[in-house]
Amino acid sequence: MKEEEKQNKKTVPMKGKSAMKKRWVYPAVYLSFAAVILTSVLWYQNDAKNTENNNTPDSALEDNGAAVPVSLTKEVFQMPVSDPEAIEVVKDFFSPEAPAQEQEAALVFYNNIYYQNRGIDLATADNKAFDVTAALSGSVVKVSKDPALGFVVEVKHDKGVVTHYSSLASVSVKQGDQVKQGVVLGQAGENAYDTDAKIHAHFEVRKDGEAVDPVMAWDQSVAQLASAVDDSRKEMKKAEEKKAAEEQKKAEEKKPAEEKKSAPKSEDKGSKDSKDTKDSKGTKDTKDTKDGKDANREQESSSQSAEDTNAPAADDSGASE
Repeated sequence: MKEEEKQNKKTVPMKGKSAMKKRWVYPAVYLSFAAVILTSVLWYQNDAKNTENNNTPDSALEDNGAAVPVSLTKEVFQMPVSDPEAIEVVKDFFSPEAPAQEQEAALVFYNNIYYQNRGIDLATADNKAFDVTAALSGSVVKVSKDPALGFVVEVKHDKGVVTHYSSLASVSVKQGDQVKQGVVLGQAGENAYDTDAKIHAHFEVRKDGEAVDPVMAWDQSVAQLASAVDDSRKEMKKAEEKKAAEEQKKAEEKKPAEEKKSAPKSEDKGSKDSKDTKDSKGTKDTKDTKDGKDANREQESSSQSAEDTNAPAADDSGASE
């Protein structure tokens, strides 16, 4: 029995030994998994690179990779009304560079004084009230009622830009509210400042407290508007400095010419005075000399006459003797 069992044990195949004969299977499996993982990594990196290269200008990343608010890249100024098609500009912004006729049309007559319009006035053709909306997202920093302007709302944005809304009959926001573009701020109405405009809304755009033409803000982002205003101010400053330098140069050139022109007059006057003095002195000396000579001549003549008179007397006396 023992021999049979031993013989049987020898004839039964060993599973472990069979598996060991196929050791190449495991490395093949590992290599397959590694290939799949490597392919996935390469595909992911390539896809990420393509996405980065296809970024649009409206991306929330600047060129240096720093995050910026979405409003600066996507939002642009819009007409502050719900229905722009039904609104028209009834009074333009007063521009110093505009023709005289346009400047006159951009004046507001109030309390017997003409004022320059620092924004634009919006109204409907049929003189009806309309909703006034936020031209751009921002923070409400002022809500008040002015006796001349009616209700006033101001919204602060980035880059020192503030939008101003006045001549409102009512308001729908309060100070401190965060409003999105297109949100209704109030309704247009009449005011005492510009009665000729009747029902209207007054809209201003200010950069660092200075009013700018709202027309130049349409379809511009806050960053674009701020950059345009800064460039315009730099150009104006350069023009003013250039003008001042030219005026100073002209003044300096004119001053030596005037000094040079006035200098000969002084010399001529001095020469004339010297000449007059010299002539006067010479004439006087000549006259005095002449008078002296005449006096000497008269004295000599008198002496000679006296001698002539005495001479015959002596002769007569001698002859008598």
